[in-house]
Amino acid sequence: MVLIPTCGACWIGEWKMAKKLKRHELFLHKERVARGIERSRKPRIILPERHLFVTEGTKSEPNYLNGMIDQICALHGNDCRKQFEVYGEGKNTLGLLSKAEQRLMNASDEFQHVWIVYDQDDFPRDYFDNTVKRCEALNQKNPNTQFHALWSNQCVELWFLLHFQYLQSDIERQSYRENLSEALGKKYKKNDPQIFSLLFPNIRTAIKNAKKLRALYSEKTPPSQCAPCTNFYELIEELWPYLEPRSECKSHQTSN
Repeated sequence: MVLIPTCGACWIGEWKMAKKLKRHELFLHKERVARGIERSRKPRIILPERHLFVTEGTKSEPNYLNGMIDQICALHGNDCRKQFEVYGEGKNTLGLLSKAEQRLMNASDEFQHVWIVYDQDDFPRDYFDNTVKRCEALNQKNPNTQFHALWSNQCVELWFLLHFQYLQSDIERQSYRENLSEALGKKYKKNDPQIFSLLFPNIRTAIKNAKKLRALYSEKTPPSQCAPCTNFYELIEELWPYLEPRSECKSHQTSN
């Protein structure tokens, strides 16, 4: 029997055996543990699936993603780090996808997820939208590796700012940085390696605000026409079982 916690956490529980223990055997084990005769079996970590991140930015996005990986490792052990690779390529959107495909082909171990992380910036709308279409086409060819177009219109700073406020106006990129500086209580820097840890306490607010923005547009509306908007929350939801603080996980188990 394998016990898996209801909160979706990533460990296998105290017992793992070929057959279910009888009630008297279970009590006997607990008594022997209490008397120091037998050791309680420690949970075994289930590693995340393998994720490849290829980003258009060379500072903001890699710093945020590496901070996210650091948190996962702090919660579940440093063995998790080998499940993630982050590359800040500085390419345009279609070039970014081609670079990701190359890295996937050259990888020694298979990736289950490939995340293409990019902004609208000054790229042509066709480039911005076609990346989503190409990811969908690649997923049809190889269902074992899922490509995700993780986009922000206009910039990733929108996702950052949504941690503090709901923003429906399509403001200039410089205004995002100014508003972020005010929200953080210090000047926002694109190369801040602590950006994930600074934002994470408000992650639920960011997800709520980002989903509210996305709901303003139909699923068929091209990303280039969704402004402001971002689907960055999809990454956090995918990895939430590994990001959820243990105190919240225990509270969830107790309530169930």
